[in-house]
Amino acid sequence: MTLILENTKQVEFHTELYEIIEPFEKEFSELNWLLTNQDYRILDYDQKGRIEKLDFESEKITFSGIELLGIIKNRKIDFSWCVFCGFKNDIPKLKKSELPYADLNSDIWNKPNEFLNKQSEIEIISFDGTATIFKTKNMEIENKFREKFTDAIELKKTLHNNV
Repeated sequence: MTLILENTKQVEFHTELYEIIEPFEKEFSELNWLLTNQDYRILDYDQKGRIEKLDFESEKITFSGIELLGIIKNRKIDFSWCVFCGFKNDIPKLKKSELPYADLNSDIWNKPNEFLNKQSEIEIISFDGTATIFKTKNMEIENKFREKFTDAIELKKTLHNNV
């Protein structure tokens, strides 16, 4: 099932990724992560500087779960646009045309229960800094997410049919 979290005070901003994944931190750290279509602000840049691995120019950035967890736990990053895909095994090699994206992607709204990458176990999509879209194949993780974010609702095809 795909959930959307928007118009809520349960998060400071979309996506402060650590806040989103905190209920399933252990499972998050066990996956390998692909980041695409990223637009972000490093909110603690003045105090801590740049984050070596993040690069606006990259079409895709890959992380181990432990590595990404360390970054998001210790830094303050506001992802206004992004797609994070978590994989149990190696991140698949993708052509540029196969990279998941959020901006202007009508499939997010028209096919809400399809993963942007079929091999993903979890997908976290920040849409224009106003919504977090969460998909997982693991019901236990979904339940942990729902327990923390009671404002999350099922994303249905007609919810954002203007995209």
